[in-house]
Amino acid sequence: MYLKGAWYVAAWSHELGDTALETRTILEQPVLLYRKENGDPVAMGNLCPHRFAPLHMGKRIGDTVQCNYHGMVFGENGQCVLNPHRGGVISPAMKVPAYPLIERGGAIWIWMGDPDKADEALLPDFACYDAPGFTTIRGMMDVAANYELITDNLLDLTHADFLHEGTLSSEAITISKLETLEAGSTVWANRWCPNGEPPPVWSQLMESEMNLAPTTPIDHWLYMRWDAPGHLLLDVGISPVGQPREAGVWVFTGHHLTPVSPTRTLYYWTVVRSHGVDDPAVAAFWQGSIDYAFAVQDKPMIEAQQAVLGNRHVDELNPVAIPADVAGAKARRMLARLIAAEQRGEERLRPGGEALAKLLAQSANSAAPVLPVV
Repeated sequence: MYLKGAWYVAAWSHELGDTALETRTILEQPVLLYRKENGDPVAMGNLCPHRFAPLHMGKRIGDTVQCNYHGMVFGENGQCVLNPHRGGVISPAMKVPAYPLIERGGAIWIWMGDPDKADEALLPDFACYDAPGFTTIRGMMDVAANYELITDNLLDLTHADFLHEGTLSSEAITISKLETLEAGSTVWANRWCPNGEPPPVWSQLMESEMNLAPTTPIDHWLYMRWDAPGHLLLDVGISPVGQPREAGVWVFTGHHLTPVSPTRTLYYWTVVRSHGVDDPAVAAFWQGSIDYAFAVQDKPMIEAQQAVLGNRHVDELNPVAIPADVAGAKARRMLARLIAAEQRGEERLRPGGEALAKLLAQSANSAAPVLPVV
């Protein structure tokens, strides 16, 4: 079951070329993506209503798309505009769904619910993707698992000390106190790890970015924000003990979970940094670190979980709970409430918490952790 009245990442902007016809399956619905001649993106159903031929196998004619099977032509609103067969009759059924899009932050966001209810205010805040002085690396991973299993993984970062040995591992994370906050439909999972050993990935940056030996104790923070249905932003970094974040090194990592089916997810991710902005070596470092942590360490474990579950919901197996599960449980409950409310026709609960820019302004020069104000 999915939250349809929500924005999902359909593609990164660079994936959609000027003339390409791209296809995605989102919430089990086949979607065609392309750009109009003016560059604006378009999304519509990918199956011709005549014999259900995939429209991405057709061709562009101006801003329209022609099915390559029997030649019907469809406009950007999903309506058939040309039936080349005898009589040229266009029945009301000759149409495909049209989906609202927003292109922002290097992403193409798609609204899968009622087009008349598409609400830009429900788009989560990822302003850091376009922030001056920052640069963003983007990637995508196809995961054979339900998107909520990935949410569980991201909201419980204590797994880092075990699953991410040699990259993100840190006993300080495991023993740190978890602070969870809720505001509107937003859930925060925040950890503050003062005066501890740096995780291996971060220790590699200490000498070049902080002029410190890689074994020097540091303060480490991990503030994760979740917005329905599956958009997460991690504010994570290190600084010398007792010093503000500006004395250290830190990044944002974005996580956008787009369900293909109950057992498959397109996982769009980012790393946003203000250090080494023009340095290809730093870019390669983060690309390699994230590729390894996600694809080699996280993905096999999450896919193995899904293989055990099959088509069952995780709660059907009565999992044992530990304190680290609190944020994931809150996100699951919130998502279930939003889906139930949508089915009842109720107004959607809004994301909450301070805007990202305000949070950054508060925390930039603070030696203590500044958590979101709600």
